[in-house]
Amino acid sequence: MMQKPSRPIGITLLAIVQILIGVLGLLVSLAIIGLAAIFSTLPTVGTLIGTVGIVIGGVFLFFSLVWLATGVGFLHGKGWAWTLGMIFTVLSILGAAYVAFTGLYQAGYALVFWIIMIIYLTRSHVKVFFGKGMVPTSMPAMNTQPTLRYAPTLQSQTQYAPAAQPTLQYNPSPSAPLQAPVVATATGKCRSCGVPRSRQHVLH
Repeated sequence: MMQKPSRPIGITLLAIVQILIGVLGLLVSLAIIGLAAIFSTLPTVGTLIGTVGIVIGGVFLFFSLVWLATGVGFLHGKGWAWTLGMIFTVLSILGAAYVAFTGLYQAGYALVFWIIMIIYLTRSHVKVFFGKGMVPTSMPAMNTQPTLRYAPTLQSQTQYAPAAQPTLQYNPSPSAPLQAPVVATATGKCRSCGVPRSRQHVLH
């Protein structure tokens, strides 16, 4: 079962107005009927006044009950309440227009109110609340195909460490101890040539 839409705020306000009109009409109609009953006791014209008063009071009572029932029906979103509201709104527009054209221009305010009301009652969401319209079922087309989501591909980048360059380190091998310079010292003379012979000794 389809869930009923929530009541628009405008419908709540209209229901309150209609219930107040119905209650006020009930009080007025009871007052008219009561006065008619009092005047009916008068001689000669009492019967006529009483009869007219009772008729007028009965009409007021009827419309007051209708307005009261319409207001309650508005609160519960009843279709018959919307129909009654439309009928009485049209009648109220005609009555207010007639009164305004006869010279009572203050009735123009009521005329504007009833026109706004009938425009509001014909709005689509209001009619749906009363069961007089169709709930829009068209939904935007949705893609029912599964969407493949690709994970970002991690490209393996092989990082090659730079090859160790051969380092030529020159490690001088321990050299042989330097020999101290040899100093020739004359030890004697050659017998044949007379050149003095030398003897080597190490200088420290």
